[in-house]
Amino acid sequence: MNEASRLSVTMRAQLSQLIEIGERPDVTVRVLPFAVGAHAAIEGPFVLLRFSGEYEPDVAYVEGAMGDLYLESVEEVRRYTLLFEHICELALDPKETAIMVAAAAKEF
Repeated sequence: MNEASRLSVTMRAQLSQLIEIGERPDVTVRVLPFAVGAHAAIEGPFVLLRFSGEYEPDVAYVEGAMGDLYLESVEEVRRYTLLFEHICELALDPKETAIMVAAAAKEF
């Protein structure tokens, strides 16, 4: 098997697994299409950590070239929450995402 064939099989399997995982009730998979263009999240990845405990504040974890940050202030977390909500508005909904990912899987 040549490398292109192996990569094609691997990519198809990964995309199929992504569709399968997206069907779980505790997981949401959404694609942000390239057609959206430049957007606020283009600066880099971040994770919002939400805790149910009264004494555990929510955290925004931000990865950067100069190091990683754990932001705990209410205002900082709120900014990243608003950013996440904005990204969700731009992204395809879960059903549209599954259709797009399935179409991409067929191309491999």
